[in-house]
Amino acid sequence: MTSYIKFTPLSGAKSEDPLCYLLEIDEVKILLDCGWTDKFDVQDLTNLKKVAKQIDAVLISHCDLNHLGALPYAKSHLGLKCPVYSTVPVVNMGKMCLYDLHQSKTNEMEFDTFTLEHVDEAFDKITSLRYSQPYALPGKCQGITITAYAAAHTIGGTIWKIKQDTDEIVYAVDFNHRKESHLDGTVLHSNGNVLDALTRPSLMITDALNASFVHPPRKDRNAAMFDTMMTTLRSGGSVLLPTDSSARVLELAYLLDKHWSQNQLTYPLIMLTNTSYHTAHFAKIMLEWMGDDLTQHFSQTRENPFDFKYLRLCHKLEDIDVYTGPKVVIASNNSLETGFARDLFLRWMGEERPVTHNTLILTDRSAPGSLARQLYDAWDNRTQATTTGDDKRVIKPAIDYNESMHMTVYKRVPLEGEELAEYEERQREQAERDAAQAAIIARSKSIMEEDELSDESDMDEADDTMEDLLGDQFDLYVKDAGRSGGFFKQAQSYRMFPYLERRKRIDDYGESIQIEHYMKASDLDRLQMEKGEENTEGANFAKEDDMVIDAVEPLLPGKDEKPMKYITTEQDVEIQCQLRYVDLEGLSDGRSMKTILPQIAPRKLIVIHGAAKPTEDLAQACRNMDHFTKEVLTPSISQVLNVSAATNIYRVRLTDAMVSSLQFSKLDDYELARVSGRIHFPTDSTTPSLDVDTTDEQPIKAPSVFVGDIRLSEFKKVLQQEGISAEFKGEGVLVCNDCVAVRKTGTGQLLVEGILSPDYYKIRSLLYGQHAIL
Repeated sequence: MTSYIKFTPLSGAKSEDPLCYLLEIDEVKILLDCGWTDKFDVQDLTNLKKVAKQIDAVLISHCDLNHLGALPYAKSHLGLKCPVYSTVPVVNMGKMCLYDLHQSKTNEMEFDTFTLEHVDEAFDKITSLRYSQPYALPGKCQGITITAYAAAHTIGGTIWKIKQDTDEIVYAVDFNHRKESHLDGTVLHSNGNVLDALTRPSLMITDALNASFVHPPRKDRNAAMFDTMMTTLRSGGSVLLPTDSSARVLELAYLLDKHWSQNQLTYPLIMLTNTSYHTAHFAKIMLEWMGDDLTQHFSQTRENPFDFKYLRLCHKLEDIDVYTGPKVVIASNNSLETGFARDLFLRWMGEERPVTHNTLILTDRSAPGSLARQLYDAWDNRTQATTTGDDKRVIKPAIDYNESMHMTVYKRVPLEGEELAEYEERQREQAERDAAQAAIIARSKSIMEEDELSDESDMDEADDTMEDLLGDQFDLYVKDAGRSGGFFKQAQSYRMFPYLERRKRIDDYGESIQIEHYMKASDLDRLQMEKGEENTEGANFAKEDDMVIDAVEPLLPGKDEKPMKYITTEQDVEIQCQLRYVDLEGLSDGRSMKTILPQIAPRKLIVIHGAAKPTEDLAQACRNMDHFTKEVLTPSISQVLNVSAATNIYRVRLTDAMVSSLQFSKLDDYELARVSGRIHFPTDSTTPSLDVDTTDEQPIKAPSVFVGDIRLSEFKKVLQQEGISAEFKGEGVLVCNDCVAVRKTGTGQLLVEGILSPDYYKIRSLLYGQHAIL
């Protein structure tokens, strides 16, 4: 039977807000992504809060804040209790992303929206899947199969295929078809071809974030970034590149370290995030999720590309002070609203800037309303004049940015004077309360231990005589006078007096009994090992080149134990720097999207996650395409779309007589048959039954039906195996032996045209053989 499918955007529709969507398949509710912003405003989750307790499964597509930022909060505060599914890199890098942001917020203010324990609890329970691994959802979701495919853009990035019966839904957002330094392109469009498993879905959900952009060649963008960087360094300035802490930072770090290595540069190259060591560690151990070039290089040379030769990993702002002079720093966060990137921006480009002229290179447009987006808009407006005509592929230059900006400045400063005295007094009172509570607990514990010792001393005495045992111990059943009946006819009808087994500490020969003498060697070794672990305080030491970085560096920087306070001020800051934007977001642009979507040919298309104008422009471009569906939808927030497939499929029970009369045709893994019968509804079942039509009326002979969908590229291989030459000529026309043409119409119909000849009939027969004829 046809599934009833509904789609509701909770966030990220006709806007660039974080992604979060509700997909309903019959009674099952699936959440597609669960994003948040680095403001962590609870009001942004109002729509999610309404449905969180009803969600049956969550699918996460990427490891950045836009796709999974709200997951810990939803798990701990909104009642989201369902299973969550993603790939292994999304789990590892997503946790690093939220660790870094939590620490960045903690360095600025009293942040208690969620804790690191909430992050651990949310990510430790995620079910990890591999690419192309069909997974049948359990429980209420039974009958639905999900499959993850590589989306590129981020390590472990996922395109989700959701299937139930004949309905196939493809959720493909933020994908990249181009090959990058550390990632291959998406399988959605690889080597100019769309993956067969993702073609012609019932419904496709995609984004319009880059629909209005046309990217210059990647090598030109990289060259522009390096030129600006080197010009600044040679003039004595430093370069700041804001980025995220877990996703795109890998591409940027690998690209810069490779450039430094090839050119033997001596300028300090630094990655500054709260989790820089562990981000690099996870990158080292997840090479199998990266591009073929990296894995082949590692297999041949055994050199891990993320064992950086020039890039220095730092996780404190004070660490970069060791590197004097001009330097390049990759710092989190890309929005410049929080984290080390904001601190360095104020230090290098604001009032604390040195005499030299520093440069800010934006590699991400970031979200509307953020400081990074404000700077991008200023750069974009100033460089419009350099673009000639409608050529959007021109590399725009850097600009001199000198403006006054009203900014919120966060600082942590040590307590002094009266504030320090009040803090110490509160700490002293708290210590006294804790000591009093500990004394009460210790007293209670000592009383219990004394009672246990007295009991043990009684049990450790020598064995009593038989007369004493008979007089003092009771191990007998005593009949309950209130109940009648025989002993074996009643359960628990007799009370049994308690019996405490006495343990000896001294054997019959007067020697003390030592339990260790009677234990197995394995148990004894285990006890000694446990005792050794309890008594050991020392730290684990590891070599500098060791893969296990956890033993060398803590997950997050140690907390400063000095009494501190947070200061927030509003200031007008004079910003002076070189400013440039170089697109390293790793996303397909608008022109590529308009090429890829017709090849996927979905029956219905939903466009989300993009500003209103790019969203409508992409939707209208799709509607204007020949042989493309006209059902292109652009929903608004909270708008419910009914996108059920209009197929006449029903579930019936076949009688034995009907089954015995069928003639099946095999197609791939399926066996198909065409039936003609009469449906009746049994009184003892809600499922109708289909039986052979026993009426005297002569059935009308129906024309044959060809079932199957074959690609012409596959049919070409079949013809070549049969010794028939076949080449594509024109637009989608397969010419065979220069006398027969096979082409496919926009509706999917196959046409065979040519002169009646043995070749014509042979080619037609081979084409019929690729279908099930009913």
